[in-house]
Amino acid sequence: MDPKFLDELRKTRLEKKISLQDIAGATRINVHFLEAIEQGNLDILPKPYIKAFIKQYAQYIGYDDKKVRAQLEDYDARQRPEQQQEVSAAQTGASDLKINTPKLKTMFLSLAIIGGIALFVYLLISVFSTSEESVAERPFQDVIREMEEHAQQTTIEPVDSPAIAETEPRDSVSLSVTTIDTVWVTITVDNLVQEEFIFPPGRQQEWKAANDFMMTVGNAGGISITVNDDSIGVLGDPGQVVRNLHITRDGIQR
Repeated sequence: MDPKFLDELRKTRLEKKISLQDIAGATRINVHFLEAIEQGNLDILPKPYIKAFIKQYAQYIGYDDKKVRAQLEDYDARQRPEQQQEVSAAQTGASDLKINTPKLKTMFLSLAIIGGIALFVYLLISVFSTSEESVAERPFQDVIREMEEHAQQTTIEPVDSPAIAETEPRDSVSLSVTTIDTVWVTITVDNLVQEEFIFPPGRQQEWKAANDFMMTVGNAGGISITVNDDSIGVLGDPGQVVRNLHITRDGIQR
């Protein structure tokens, strides 16, 4: 977003003698987020929230609605090339991995064919070299009689079933947070489920995982965390964005 536009918002607010506390009280937007917007620190929250907060800010101070919309559209347009570059890089990496795929397929197919032929020859030799000779040398009635005698002499003993091992994963990592200020949190549990929250001050929340969490926090000074009853404390300074914290049963892995 054009820094001049954010400067204009701030200048308009000051000219009208409107404080950030006035805007926060009317819009319920935390003052830290309003300060970050004026300073151009737009990474403190996901883009949809930033856009919504800027609209509310501008509306409260009576700023031109058309200019706000134009700047937000420009902000979206600038974000798209970065996302496209990330996708292109991912696709390039995937194509590099596929370079030798046909050669690998050919090699595995050849090994499978050779293995299949070897197995067939082995079975063929085994059948003709053992079963035919034994049948030719021994009368059929003798074979039947020996099988019946063996069946009568064999006793079947009960076999104890092995104990079924517990397969359900236990929740080995417990993560609890307490908010001191308004905080944005994105959390991924066991690399499977991702959730996103905006917590008000005084909120407590707890999650459990079998292995670990990945956590990103806006306003790191506004949240205190505890891992398996071990207090870690606040994660940083007020307004600071802390990204991709890897949390295991041993605490934060840096």
